[in-house]
Parts: sequence; C-alpha cells; structure tokens
Amino acid sequence: MIPMATKPLLPRPRASGGERQGEGAALLSLLLLLACPARQPPLPEVRVHATVSGLATQALVSAARLQGVARVTLVPGGPAEAEVAWFGDPTQAVEAGELLVPGAAPPQPDVSVGWKDLKGRFAPVCATARVLVRAPTAGLRPAPVRHRDLADPRLAGRQALASPASGLGPVWAAALATAWGEEGALRFLSDLAANHPRIAADDGEVRALVASGAVAVGLTGSEAAAAGAVSAAALDVVYPDQSGRGTVILPTAASLTRSGASSEAARRLLAWMIGPEAERLLVARAPGLMPLRADVPVPPGVRPAEAVRSLRLDWDALAAERRRLMPRLSRWPEP
Repeated sequence: MIPMATKPLLPRPRASGGERQGEGAALLSLLLLLACPARQPPLPEVRVHATVSGLATQALVSAARLQGVARVTLVPGGPAEAEVAWFGDPTQAVEAGELLVPGAAPPQPDVSVGWKDLKGRFAPVCATARVLVRAPTAGLRPAPVRHRDLADPRLAGRQALASPASGLGPVWAAALATAWGEEGALRFLSDLAANHPRIAADDGEVRALVASGAVAVGLTGSEAAAAGAVSAAALDVVYPDQSGRGTVILPTAASLTRSGASSEAARRLLAWMIGPEAERLLVARAPGLMPLRADVPVPPGVRPAEAVRSLRLDWDALAAERRRLMPRLSRWPEP
C-alpha cells in the first residue's frame, strides 16, 4: 500500500508578549467574575422604635437583615422619631394616638381576631404572657396554679414578683381588673402584699430567685420563664387560671408611624413583621414569644397563644384601666 502524503504540521506561531499579557488579564477577569457573586443593592434603612424585650428586638434586627427585608436602625426617642413602632403591649399603641397611621398594616387572615385591633392602629406580632414559674424541688402540695395562689398564707415569703408598677406589671394588673372588677383586683393585690412576697428588680431576677431555691414560686414573663425551663433548674412553667378566666396574654403591637407613611421600605418591613415567616423566626430566636399561629414550632416552656385560655381584652378599656390604676400601683405594697 502506498502511504498517503500528509501535510506537515507547522508550529503555531508563538504569541507576542503583549498578546500573552492580554490573554492573562482576560482569564483573571473571568476568574474574578466567577468567584465573586453579583453585588446586591444595599438594603433600605428603616427607623424602628421598639419597647419589646432586648432579645426580641435584636432578633428582629438580625432577621430583617438576613432575610433581605431592611436594615433596621433602632431609635430610642419614641414613635415620633421612627417609621415603624414595635410596642411591648397594645396599650402603648393606644397611647401613641395620632403618631400612628390607622389601617396601615396588611390583613392577617390566619390570625384570630381576638389579638387584633379593630381600629387598625397596630397589627399583632407574637405575644407574651404573665406566668408562674415553680421549682420542681419545692414540694408544694397542692402546687400553685392560679393568680390568687400567690396570696395563699402557706406561701408567705416564698413567692416573688417584680413591682406591679414596673415593666408589664401595670397592664397585667389592668387586665385582672377588667376581668375581676377593679375592686377584686385591688383586693388581690392587697392580699398579695400582706403575704410579704420578695420584690424583684425585674422578671429575670424572679426567675433567678426561683431557680436558686430562695423562693418556691414566682410571677414572671413568658420570656424569663422559657429561659428557666431550659436552664439547669428546669423550672415548671404554669399558665395560671386555666380552669378559670384565663392567663393574661398580650400581643406585641407593630404600627406604621406618620413619619413612615410615605416610605415603601417601612411598609414592606411592617408587612414582613406581621407575617408567618417573621413569626417563626422570632419565636425561635427569642424564646418566650408565643406564636399567634397554631402551626409554628415552640421551644420548651412555651405554648402557642391559641392553645392557652386567656382573658379577652378590649385595648382601649385596658389602656384606660392602666392609667386609672397607676397611682395605686406606684404605692404598692403600701395600701
């Protein structure tokens, strides 16, 4: 067989120095483009005034940033300086009055109407409760399960609470007054004072007193109680009066302020805050916040708000009762 003639392979011309430099620069640019994600536009800033707990506030700031909703800047001066306000209880939204934009929050079809404001001044975001915490080793028989058990003489000096004039104390007392009547609530507070309870600086100290064994039972907030439930002390969390009128459960209240009325970013943050995604994140990151939706997972010591018998409250009546009781509460435990 006669071999076919083949065309000799000619060497490829060597690239000049300038060409090699250009190719290297192009390759480097391509690698950098592949390695670096596209730069996202900066998140819009929204000024928020918050009176909820510090843990819940930080959970909001972090979650809103990580979810790409907004860059929350906290302002301490009050709702007048903010675009969105997040109040620790509904009476604060009532008292904010004309600083808020009624009806600005989107609807929440999956939240019970009992937690909402029919005047549209705020939308509920999770809830907190006033609960009892008990030391499992206290050996109380029968165990306290009612508010009025705190005034039982057998517990004299063995119970603790923060002053009813501080924190959520005034709205708690006002809620009892709306359910029991003002005279009944004041009689209970008088009997409680006569039982010589330990007066703590705040809810966290109540939890610490029970955990240390200094007292057997304490009245505190659901956030402090949740911390006690998962601590080494493994405190029992009791939602009081489940066989009676029910526990004092208060939704936190998110509102659009007049300053934020024209801000699309503020409206977007508010819509996200009151939705199911934010509720799941807040309940997980700030244990003790109670979800208003029944399908949200909860940590130990916490129950969904709808799973607890609670006082049904009118927010305007509650705010009025709170104002009326404050002079008496500021003197407590004195008559």
